[in-house]
Amino acid sequence: MFTLALLCLHCSSSIEAGSMGGGGSAGESGGSSSTGEGSVGSTSTGEGGGGSSNGSGAGGSTGEGGGGSSTGEGGGGGCRLPDEPAVFEIGTGESCFESIEDGATLPVMAGPQGGYHLWFAVGCSDCGARVRVRYSVKDPATGDLFPSGVPQEGMIELSPGEFPRAFGLIAFLPGGQWAPAEVLKEGTHVILAAEARNDDGSTKHAAQVEVVLGATEAWGLPCSDDPATCGAPGGAPCCSD
Repeated sequence: MFTLALLCLHCSSSIEAGSMGGGGSAGESGGSSSTGEGSVGSTSTGEGGGGSSNGSGAGGSTGEGGGGSSTGEGGGGGCRLPDEPAVFEIGTGESCFESIEDGATLPVMAGPQGGYHLWFAVGCSDCGARVRVRYSVKDPATGDLFPSGVPQEGMIELSPGEFPRAFGLIAFLPGGQWAPAEVLKEGTHVILAAEARNDDGSTKHAAQVEVVLGATEAWGLPCSDDPATCGAPGGAPCCSD
């Protein structure tokens, strides 16, 4: 499952958000999206112009992601949990939850298939072990999605502890190598918005935070030394000497 997930980063336009774990990393694709719920421990998601299928599980790899990482309790990897967390709170972080405030600058991640995203994390103290979350990137000028933006939605498994949380989720940004005119410039303000939803689809909690897009950083699959497969479409890039 995880191998297939890694091979499919940035290669479809649909989102099937299943059960997303407490940590992990994510892939990109684009266009429009549809949402559905998968079984516990598996999920697929898309961003940008292609798409991705990604695995997840509590304490392992997280939904909206491929790769893999373990849940963090804060402090590790430079991540900082909120001192006095709200009942429902938005954060960032690929490998652990990092608290953010309005005006924070977040690096933009450039995926191997030409899409862009921010790392998204969420915490909820009264949601239980699993919660359905819908989240997106919005334009502060309109309070709505960017023209090419799509929301993500799925069941998320929260790591246990005093502050239950999930991290390593992808927040899609508009544009990509296939649509350079839609790519947001460094310094652009965006809103990260999220809702925790009840079983009937109603909103249990809602939160948002305005952040600033920082410098773009490359993110993608680890390189491969196998000349027969490296560099293939959807595969790992070839390692260089």
